Amino acid sequence: MIPRISVTALVVASLVVLGTGCASKKYARTQINGRVAPLEQRTGELEETSRRNSQDIGRLDQSIQDVRGRADRAQSQADSALAKAEQANSRAGSAEQSVNDLRSNLDKYNLQSTVTVNFHFDSYALTPEATAQLDQLASQLRGRSDYILEIEGFADYVGSVAYNNQLTEKRAEAVRRYLAEQYSIPVFRTHDLGFGKSRPVADNASRAGRAQNRRVEVRLLMRGAGGGSSTAQTSTGSK
Repeated sequence: MIPRISVTALVVASLVVLGTGCASKKYARTQINGRVAPLEQRTGELEETSRRNSQDIGRLDQSIQDVRGRADRAQSQADSALAKAEQANSRAGSAEQSVNDLRSNLDKYNLQSTVTVNFHFDSYALTPEATAQLDQLASQLRGRSDYILEIEGFADYVGSVAYNNQLTEKRAEAVRRYLAEQYSIPVFRTHDLGFGKSRPVADNASRAGRAQNRRVEVRLLMRGAGGGSSTAQTSTGSK
């Protein structure tokens, strides 16, 4: 029979061994958890950083596409502007050649007639009286190619020099455009210029005089025509 003290000692020894084993496993788990947790946290941070980087790269790609799109549009606009400039240069060259041709033959043209049309105050709109006068002038030019028209705009003394210069240029251009649009008179045969409030034909101190000074004079010059000239005028009154 085994002594009771020996059994007791065996039981105590077994409990000590089992207790030591449990303590070792708990310690191991604690150590593993202590190392795994930071790694998991770091992994999460890296995943978040990667996600943000992917978003930043996506925004950067979109910005690059936007810049490329703006660059393409700017290049297209530049190409269009260059094409227009070349067209303008071509037209300018043609106009210059036409002017040179006219200058070389200038001594062959003589003043045939002068038509004067008047305008309301501070206006460059053609009145019915003015268009009727221009219609009569245009009727003389049907089927002809031996003429040029000098179109000169004038104003009364009211307003600044700069403003009246612009206004009289618009008046001369209105006459030139009407003849071109309504009667297909070639633009190279018409030459317009605004003279502002210079060259008055009447006294600006009176209302009637100012109405006469608000005018456009159209001079018809014909090649080989006689030297005599006639003058026609229509007055629209004053506002």
